[in-house]
Amino acid sequence: IQHITGIPHSPTGQAIIERAHQTLKSLLLKQKEGETGQAPTERLAKALYVLNYLRLAGDRDDPPMIIHSSVLKSGIDKNNEKILVQYKDLKSGEWKGP
Repeated sequence: IQHITGIPHSPTGQAIIERAHQTLKSLLLKQKEGETGQAPTERLAKALYVLNYLRLAGDRDDPPMIIHSSVLKSGIDKNNEKILVQYKDLKSGEWKGP
């Protein structure tokens, strides 16, 4: 996600910006339902992380978190790296993560 200003008198440009806002708001509402006590800045940071790094693209077999995280790929357990995102395994339908 990046800061974009609209082009005056350009409905197409404004539509792209509004769609990005709608996607971000939708994700923030989904996060708000499942978690309590998180600061708005933490929720926003988590939403931006999910949008920028954890979306499925194309026909990948692995869940996005496994593709992204080198710790999960290598199977090494590091105590200093905490993964704070839940993801749904598309093959089994189970939620995984913290």
